[in-house]
Amino acid sequence: MALAFPWLEAWPLAWVALVPLLVVTRGARLRVAAAYGWLTGLSFFLATLYWIPDTISNFTRISPLIAAGLWVLMSAVAAYSFALFAAVVEWLVARGGSRLVAAPLVWVVVEWMRTFVFAGFPWNSLGYSQIEATVMVQVADLTSVYGISAAIVLTNVAIAEAWLRRGRRAGNGAAASATKGAVYFLAIAAASPSLLFVYGTLRLADLEARPFQGALRVGVVQGNIAQDRKWDQAFQEEILAKYLRLSRDAADDGARLIVWPEAALPFYFRYDERSRALFEFARDRHVDLLVGAPGYQIGDDGKPQALNQAWMVTSEGDVQGPYDKIQLVPFGEYIPLHGLFGMVAIAVESVGEFGRGSQYTLFETAALEPPLPQTVTVRRPARFGTLICYEGIFPALTRQFAAAGADFLVNISNDAWYGDTAAPHQHLSMAALRTVENRMPMVRSTNSGISAFITAEGRMGPTTSLFEDDIVVETILTRPTWSLYRTYGDVFVYLCLAALALLMLRRSRQA
Repeated sequence: MALAFPWLEAWPLAWVALVPLLVVTRGARLRVAAAYGWLTGLSFFLATLYWIPDTISNFTRISPLIAAGLWVLMSAVAAYSFALFAAVVEWLVARGGSRLVAAPLVWVVVEWMRTFVFAGFPWNSLGYSQIEATVMVQVADLTSVYGISAAIVLTNVAIAEAWLRRGRRAGNGAAASATKGAVYFLAIAAASPSLLFVYGTLRLADLEARPFQGALRVGVVQGNIAQDRKWDQAFQEEILAKYLRLSRDAADDGARLIVWPEAALPFYFRYDERSRALFEFARDRHVDLLVGAPGYQIGDDGKPQALNQAWMVTSEGDVQGPYDKIQLVPFGEYIPLHGLFGMVAIAVESVGEFGRGSQYTLFETAALEPPLPQTVTVRRPARFGTLICYEGIFPALTRQFAAAGADFLVNISNDAWYGDTAAPHQHLSMAALRTVENRMPMVRSTNSGISAFITAEGRMGPTTSLFEDDIVVETILTRPTWSLYRTYGDVFVYLCLAALALLMLRRSRQA
C-alpha cells in the first residue's frame, strides 16, 4: 500500500494491497483481527511517514534516537484506524453478514474519523493513492476522497474472497461451486474500478465541453528561505528584498495576483514599518499581493497569542484580511491533550500554543477576464479562499471556502521542514484532490516547493522543483461547474454512517 503513494506512486497496487490483511483476518477472533490490522497500519505509516524522525531532530533539541521513537509512537497511534477496521468488519460478519457491504462502510467511517480523532491526522488516506490516475479520482466531486477509498476496499475484499474460494478442493461439486463463487467475486473486483473509470471518463468529457468563463493571471513566488535563516533577525531585510525581487519578475510576466508562501514575512504585518514596502510595490506594479505572515492577538488572560495569518495588499493600497488559520498542526502549532503531552513543548523549540481562527475569509482580487473569443458580460472581482499549509488535507474545511462562493482556491505552505523527501509530494497530492471535490482550480505557493497550479480536474499544471528560488506565472481558468460535494458536503459519509449503524444494530440483536 505504501508503494502506491509518492514517491513511487505505483497506484494500481492499492487495489490489491489489503488482500493479505483481509485473508488472514477472515473468521479470526476480534483481538486477533485487531492485532493484524494494527500491524498492517503500523507498517504502512512507518513506510509513508519515514521523513518524520529527520524533521523532528533537525529542527528541535530532540536527539535522532528519541525522534525515531516518536516516529514509531506516532505510527502506532495512527494505526488504530486499521485495527478498528479489521475488528469491526469481523464482528459485523460473524453471523453471516456480507464483507462486500461491511468493509467499505467501515473503512469510510474510520477514514473520516481520522479527520478529528486524536487531534486529526488524515494524512495519506487510501483514495489519495489514485491522484496520478486522473480519470479514477473524478468521483470525488460526489463523494470526496472517501468514495475512492470505498471502491478500492471493495475491490480488495472481492479479490480476497475470490482467492479463498478458489483454494477450496473438497470434491468435484464443492470445487465447481467454489470456482463459480470466485468468478462472481472477480467480476465485482473488476466492476468497482471500472465504474470509477467510466464515471471519470464521462465527467472529464463533460467538463472539457464546457467553455471557460473567467481567466486570471496569477504568479507564485517560491523564496526558498532556509529554516535556520527564516526567523533570524539578521536576514529579515534580505528575505523581504528577495521576495520583492521575485515578485517584480512575476509582475513583469503579467501577474495580476502574486502569492507568497506561508509565513513569508519575517515580521508582523502592519506592526512593522517595513510593511510599507508591500503597499508601495502593490501600487507601483498594479498587482494584488497575498502574503503569509505571523500574527498575534491578545488572549483572555491578557497575554499575546501567536496566529498563523494570510493578508492581501491590493493594487489600490488597501488591506484585506487577515485570515487566521483554523486547522492547526498538532505538535507543530499546539499540543493536543496538553496535560498528557505538555512536556513535548519543552523539547520542541518552534511549538507555541497558536490561536485558532474561526472565519472562512474570502479575498477579492482583480476582475476575472473572459477568455477569448468570448465577449465581456459581467465583470466582478475574483474571489478565493486561502488554505494555510496543513488545512489543504481536510476536505470539509476546504469545502467551506468553496461553498461560500470562491472562484478558486489558494494553498500557501512551508514544506521546507521535510527536506527532500516524499512528504512535499504527499502534501501536494492531497491538496490536488480538493480541486476535484469542489471543481475549482488551485494556486499553491510554498517556501521551498512544491509550488503548483492545479486544474479543476486535478491535473497538475506548471510546478516548481524542491529547494530552488523560482516564480511561476500562469493563467488560471474558471467555469461554473456543479459539484455535489461542494453543495451538500459529506452526504456520502453520512449515508455510510447510517448504513453502518443499521448493520451494527442488526448484529447486536443477533448476539
